[in-house]
This record gives sequence, C-alpha cells and structure tokens, in this order.
Amino acid sequence: MIEARNICLSFGDRELLRSVSFQLGDRGRLCLAGSNGTGKSTLFSILMGELKPDSGQVIRSGGLRMGMLRQHAEFPPEATAYSAALQAFAPVLEKARELEALHEVMGQREVTEEELHRLDVLQEAVSREGYYTAESETRSVLHGLGFDREKQDKPLAELSGGWGMRVLLAQLLLGKPDCLLLDEPTNHLDLESIVWLESYLRNYPGSLLLICHDRRFVDGVCEGLLDLRQGKLESYSLPYERYEEERALRVAQQRQAASKAQDEIERLSRFIDRFKAKASKASLARSAMKRLDRIEIEEVEQDGPSMRLRFPAMDYAGAFAFIGENLKKSYGPKTIFQNGEFNIKPGDKVALVGPNGAGKTTLMRILAGELPYDGGELKQGASIRSGYYAQYVELTDKDRETSILDLVKESFPKSSEGQVRAALGAMMFSGDDAFKRFGVLSGGERARVRLARLLLSPSNALLLDEPTNHLDLRSKDLLLDALAEYPGTVVFVSHDREFCETLATHVLRVDGGRIVEYPGDYAYYLHKVEQDVEREEQSFARAEGRSSQRAPTNRETRKETERRERKREKREAEVAASIESLENRNTAIDAELCREDVFSNPAELRRLSEERAANGEKLEALYEELINLGAEAA
Repeated sequence: MIEARNICLSFGDRELLRSVSFQLGDRGRLCLAGSNGTGKSTLFSILMGELKPDSGQVIRSGGLRMGMLRQHAEFPPEATAYSAALQAFAPVLEKARELEALHEVMGQREVTEEELHRLDVLQEAVSREGYYTAESETRSVLHGLGFDREKQDKPLAELSGGWGMRVLLAQLLLGKPDCLLLDEPTNHLDLESIVWLESYLRNYPGSLLLICHDRRFVDGVCEGLLDLRQGKLESYSLPYERYEEERALRVAQQRQAASKAQDEIERLSRFIDRFKAKASKASLARSAMKRLDRIEIEEVEQDGPSMRLRFPAMDYAGAFAFIGENLKKSYGPKTIFQNGEFNIKPGDKVALVGPNGAGKTTLMRILAGELPYDGGELKQGASIRSGYYAQYVELTDKDRETSILDLVKESFPKSSEGQVRAALGAMMFSGDDAFKRFGVLSGGERARVRLARLLLSPSNALLLDEPTNHLDLRSKDLLLDALAEYPGTVVFVSHDREFCETLATHVLRVDGGRIVEYPGDYAYYLHKVEQDVEREEQSFARAEGRSSQRAPTNRETRKETERRERKREKREAEVAASIESLENRNTAIDAELCREDVFSNPAELRRLSEERAANGEKLEALYEELINLGAEAA
C-alpha cells in the first residue's frame, strides 16, 4: 500500500533520517516509536508528500487516499462541532445539493438528455459515497469522542482547544482515508473516548501508522513497532513492553560487542607498537595491522539527552493539604459541581478523573487559587505552597516571539540567569536551545518549558493538569519517577491509564455535578466503580419487578444483564432491518424518479417526492435510536 525506500533527510549538519525504509501493507497497523525530536512527525510529512527528502522515495498504491491528523485546529467562527465534522462529507453533500436542484427542475420543465444522464450519475454517487448515512455517522463518531448532543450543536468558539482537536479527529475518521497517519491522537481525549477510539481503530478498514506514547493504546491497536533512533529505523513485531525489553537487550549486546572490539584494538595496537621495529617480528606486526584495519566498532544506539527531573520540595507540617466542604462552582445557570466533599492529606498522590467537560480543570484551578468558587468552603493547609501546571496556556503574539530563556526569566524575576539556565538544561534546553522562540517549539518542547518553571518554584504541593501530553514515553517515565519520589502532595489529571495506576494513592471523580472521593489507589477506584455499576443493575432489576425479596446473586445479576443485552441486540437488529428497508425503498424511488413517465407526471412526481421526504425523517429517527443502542452496549 505504501513503502518508504532509503529516505534520507538532513537539516544543516544534523542527519535526521538515514536510509529509512519500511512497508505498510493493506490493513497494516504500525506504531512509529522513538523519543521526541527524532523525526517522527517529519517522516509523516514526507509520507504525505508535504516535505521532499534529500534522497529516497515514497511509493504509494495507485489511487491511495491518505489522511493525517493535524495538531492545529482552525474552524469558521460560526462552526459547531457537528457542522465542522460533517465537512468530511463535503464532496457528496455538494452532489446531493446538485441532485436536489435537478429534481426541482424536473418538476418545472422537461429535462434534457444530458441532465438525465447527470441525474443518474449523481444518484449513484450520493448512494455510494454515504450521503444517506452522513448525519448518523457524524453524530455517532462525535458521540464516541465525548460530544453529547448539546455539545455537538454548540459553537466551537465556546469550547476549549482540546474539543477542536477532537473535531479534527472526527473529520479524519469520517473521511475514511485508505491510510491513516495519527500523530498523538489520544492527547486531548478522556479515558472513555480513548477506549472508544481504540475499539474503532481495531475495526478500521484501512491501514494505520500511529505516533502515540500510551503503551496500552498502542498494544490495543498496533501489530508492530518501527523504532526511529539516531536517524535509523528498526522494526519490531512485538507488544510495546516486549519491544522495550528487546531493544534494551539489543543495546546491551551492541555495547558488549563494542567493548570487545575496543579491547581487541587496544591489544593489537600494543602488539604493533612493540614489534613493528623488530625485523624478526615485522611480518607478524603487518598481519596485526591488517587485522586492526578490518575491525569495525558497531555504533551503539543512544536515546539522546534525558530530562533530569527532581522537583524541589519544601517541608510541611500539618494535618491536611486541601479540604473541600460543600464546595460549589457554577458558570451562569450551569452548575459544574455542588456539595463537593474531599480531604487531601500531605503526601497524597491524587488522580482527578471523569469525562472531559465535567469540571476537572475547574477544580484544579480552584485548588491553585486561579478561580473563585461559588459556595461551600475550601480549606488550604497553612503552609501549603503550590506549583501549578496548566493544560492550556493562552499565548500572546509577544509570548510566541520571546525566547524560552526570557519567557521563564519573566516568570521568575528573582531567579538568576544561571538558575533559569539550569532549570532549562534539566529539561534538555542547553546552549543555544535556550534562545529558541517559544512559538516555534513542538508540543513536547512547550511541555518541557512549563515543567522547567516548576523546577524554579520550591513547593509542597504540585497541581498538574495533563502533564504527560506531548511527552514521549521516556520523558513520561522520568516524570513518573520524579513525582513518585516527590515528598509533597500531588494532584493530577491524566488520561494515561498506566500513569494513573502507578502514581495515584487516592482518586477524586468529578462527574454529573458531583465530586466523589475514593480513599484508595486507581485499582481500588476501578473496583468500586464496578461495584456501583452492579448495584445499579440490581436496583434496575428490582424496580422492574424481576427480583425476589432477597438480594440477587452474582449469577442472577449476570443473567439479568445478559437478558437485557439480548433484548437490546434484538431491537438493534430490528432497527437495522428497518433502515435497510427504507434505504432500499428510497433507492427504488430514485430510480422511478428518473423514468420519463414519472417525471413528466406532476402528481406522481409529487407523491414519490413526499414519500421519499417522509422516509428521510423516519431514517433520521432510526439512526438516532441505533446510535443510542450502540451507546448502551458501550
């Protein structure tokens, strides 16, 4: 389907890609792995034909349609999530408008032979290209990506940038390209949407090349990895964890071979130096020199520079860090949460979880003192000093043109240039890198600049909103280690399952206008959620009158769940059959409308047009029901 052959690319004296070759077959699923800055996104641009390599070529199957997820979203000011995502069907929507105009003409005058042919072509095209299912597909994909119906029809200008990125992803998926290039698609998704996307991509009919730093997601979607490092590409047909083990073994073997070769070079060099001047040993010395010339030291793969993370911590003595009592926050008439109760103690590592838009960032900003609350009380420990990492930072034009050195110095005017440079150096910005303009940095580099600010601010509480977004796996692991060692309190939002499972000692769930505290780790939280679901199912069964006076057993609960699932599947099949029947009838109507004896008969033309319009309304309702039935299954 697509093949890269000996791709080479350099920027100045830096060789970014060195004879990179690989193949991605039909329905292939590969992850492009490697540290930030190794050239993964650059390789994507070459595959898309947007960047020309110095040498080598990209070979694509004839007619191959490729689509790449962009990292910047721009939409018309009046666009809603639905209207923007629906633009994936723009070509067929235009054909449908032309078809409708032709139908109007047919009701007013006799059409030409050419117009009749065009009508046939258009009718076949709108059916083949998915016009009749465009709305339901768009609604369904947006729902899977976390948009409820209200949010789908809300102007995007009223939503945060992360929602715009979801719309871009929806557009791409709805366009159904033959080959998908996804650059960090999970960055702006909550856990529920990540699980949905993982399932969607497993069943995607085309091929997929993925850049992602979520191990679980990669293993759920991909069949192998391409490791890009020091300009070279290595292929691994392994799960992510096995790939890391295999790569570590390969590096160890390279180091061992290099060490052995170096020892041999030194041994032969000593022999040559000792005997080259002696006539009796001259031939042996010459042989040793030939052997020395043939020795090659294999290049050892390097990971490049790493973040050096150790958050400065202040001592703290107290019984609590943050206590919420009846905490309430609203935006106008909309209540985000109320009656919020929680107790965060010194040293707790607290995961804030819940769907996007539920209020996690709002609560984080309240804890950081950046946002007032509307009711109840928030108590903060007397000696608490927080460091806050925001997920989204609005940049001015001045910020974009400012060097990262000056930008950080402005935030900490009391810090010396040496201290600022040390913090940036710990985040891998050394030498002239400190003078890069902030506006030209990648997402991962911007994340590291904001982490550098935390290194300049001693604290005993870190408030981190999506700190792992844009970080490669190695940097994420280093951040995780540093936070685990940090003696202070950490409150964090992350949709990385592994990150939550490893770090969290407590969980706060923000959802449905409530803040629920789970006084245990992430596994405890998942267990309690599962118990809550089971209790809800039992309550539902009792309310339906299908349970006895005693509490149902697990077996009874499971049977009831299975019964409801069978009922749902039966209705789903009935709805699907009704949809197919109506679509077949509409296809037949469209064929009748093309007949001369019909379009020349105004009464018959009106009858069929009205029937088709009524069928369209029925189809819309059926597709909406089908979406809801699918959501129940999820």
